[in-house]
Amino acid sequence: KPISDTAPGDVILFRMRPNAVAKHLGVQTQLNGAAHFIHAYGGARVVESPLSTPWQRKIIARFTFPI
Repeated sequence: KPISDTAPGDVILFRMRPNAVAKHLGVQTQLNGAAHFIHAYGGARVVESPLSTPWQRKIIARFTFPI
């Protein structure tokens, strides 16, 4: 799926550092009309974060699964 084609429920793959292995996943949500995503850090709790510009720059793939 094109990275620019966003929708709640998409699974998003992030690369945390340039040239690193992409290994961080999140599920896109929407909160008060703004894009957010649910994710977790190793050894930490699950959080819902704004899909801010710094996070958007780390997206390398986006997947949609049929219902």
